[in-house]
Amino acid sequence: MKILKSVAALIMMAISLVAFASARPAAAQETLSGKTVYILTLTASCDTCATFANVATDAIKKEGANVITEYVNFGQAAQQTQQFNRALSTNPSAILIWPTDQTSLLPALARAKQTNPNVPIVIAIYPPGTKDDTLYTAFFGADEEKSGAAQAESMVAGLAALGKKPEGPVIQITGALGGYTTTARQRGFEEALAKVAPGLKIVETQTANWDLSQAQAVATTMFSKYASEKIIGVYAHSDLMLQGAILAADRAGLTAGKDFTAVGFDCDPIGYANINEGKEYATILWNPVAFGQKGAELAIALAQGKTVPKSTIMDAPKITRDNTKTCVGATVKK
Repeated sequence: MKILKSVAALIMMAISLVAFASARPAAAQETLSGKTVYILTLTASCDTCATFANVATDAIKKEGANVITEYVNFGQAAQQTQQFNRALSTNPSAILIWPTDQTSLLPALARAKQTNPNVPIVIAIYPPGTKDDTLYTAFFGADEEKSGAAQAESMVAGLAALGKKPEGPVIQITGALGGYTTTARQRGFEEALAKVAPGLKIVETQTANWDLSQAQAVATTMFSKYASEKIIGVYAHSDLMLQGAILAADRAGLTAGKDFTAVGFDCDPIGYANINEGKEYATILWNPVAFGQKGAELAIALAQGKTVPKSTIMDAPKITRDNTKTCVGATVKK
């Protein structure tokens, strides 16, 4: 009888231990303690790039992982490839990478598929320029071309709001040459503008490398060059560069939101401030906080051995004066 009671007691104890283990939060069971995740991204001098990296780093660290974050400047594909190869050689639990472009990393990804097939690789923002999606584990980003097209429609709507016909010269200021964001935003805008407003002609496109001062310089030249033709539209691939164009216009005696319609991208604080002041008609919310969170979410899940979608397209809503509050707190986290 005593033996039966002892056995029963042991069984009850085992059941209690199992129940206790099952009741623990899933995160506690799936800690990334002792694991390493690499984040390879673009220059920290770019606010959106830094925000993306900081958000992702913080989120992954909270799961207990050791996070190694490395940066490269725009266009430094060879250096980023070296970073990737070094990271891969440590056989990490995951690599989250915002590549310098769509193609430079492809040979390294192909080698990684052969040498380290079990290392999850998450590609951010710039979709790999290949149909072979076995070279990476997951991709996430926005439909930049679609957003560029949306800003062509914004240009027409902005002119209508000013009582102007969609006819006349337009200038465009782009980001870094060759980058996916630049080429997609340019292609989407140009193709859509030709369809929705054939009377609007892009008379010149200049790059400003995402920099306000460079944008002001190239815009100053273009406003002077086309002074007699009266520019009626300015499209910039970022709100910061658009601000440079607006400053250039002021010096040329022109007022954004009166003499011409200005549309931008990213929903930077200066962008939604300009919208509220009537200088900028519309921007696109490109949310580095959400991108950082999504990158961390995917890297964490893969490091835990979970399955994630191959491709995730993030929302990038249009922002006008009616919804500028959507931008507040969404674009900066340092």
